[in-house]
Amino acid sequence: MACGDKTIRSQVFYPPINLITDTTQLIRDTPYIYDINNDKLIPLELKNFPPEEDFLLCGMGIYEDEKNEPNKLYVFFTNHKKTGSVIEIFEHILNTNELVHLSTVKNDLIITPNDVVPVSKDEFYVTNDHGHETGFWREFGDITRRPWGNVVFHSSITNTTEIVADSIRYPNGITSNWDNSKIYVGTSAGGELLIYDRKSNNKLHLSESLFTGLSIDNISVDEQTGEIYCAATQKPLAALVYMRDRTGTAPPQPAAIIKVSNNTAEDKFYGIKYSQKIIFEDNGSILPSVSIATADRQRNVMLLGTFRGDGIARCELESLIEIN
Repeated sequence: MACGDKTIRSQVFYPPINLITDTTQLIRDTPYIYDINNDKLIPLELKNFPPEEDFLLCGMGIYEDEKNEPNKLYVFFTNHKKTGSVIEIFEHILNTNELVHLSTVKNDLIITPNDVVPVSKDEFYVTNDHGHETGFWREFGDITRRPWGNVVFHSSITNTTEIVADSIRYPNGITSNWDNSKIYVGTSAGGELLIYDRKSNNKLHLSESLFTGLSIDNISVDEQTGEIYCAATQKPLAALVYMRDRTGTAPPQPAAIIKVSNNTAEDKFYGIKYSQKIIFEDNGSILPSVSIATADRQRNVMLLGTFRGDGIARCELESLIEIN
């Protein structure tokens, strides 16, 4: 997981919420491993990463090749440096406390990166949540919910970068299913979960648009069941005010977790492929907002993260599913 300084993110510099200042402060976020069995956070040390470079994180994704490299993970981060936003790629050897920097991907098409999902150690999809980095048109797009976001595919194998899905209202979290044949995108301004089929040429074909009625942040997939968990806010404009609040007086934001499953009800015969259900709601008393939910079915744990808070929340997965 990626952890940062909430004061910096709310008062100093954080491009994802259009907070741009002329600060010269070096910003270095810290990635952690959360040891579920021992309820322990383990900080990861960056290796081979320039000490003078910012490391200000937003989204992240992990690629694992269990067959060929069973003890290695490739970790991708969106890094919002003061010199421009990029994708950083690291290597992590299991049972170590290090992240070894491999490469930085910077491209004119990657303008406002929010989240990233790798489909190989050299290829990834990334969401641009806005069509403009700063200024009036970015603010205008937020207020009017303009469909100016997109999804970009990058391959370091062929050295190509291209827009593969366009005209999206604030595409936020992005992830994939177990074999990367489907790409899922959550939209904050559209309130939709977009389900894409991934083509052999890495283009995306929109196969389903599931309206949730809530502002979706990040999404995750249960590896065992294929169910999708969407972290969402119930008051998107108030959430925007909360994220940009520099005084610390804005109230916490009510949040929800939506579980999306294959539809097994009778209406599946009428073309309704997916069902959705809210399995968790919080008025801000547990976390000030919820930006991610991920399930570990083997350990019966669901973890909740937040954009701006002092930690994470741990829930019993079965109780959430059984109650709902």
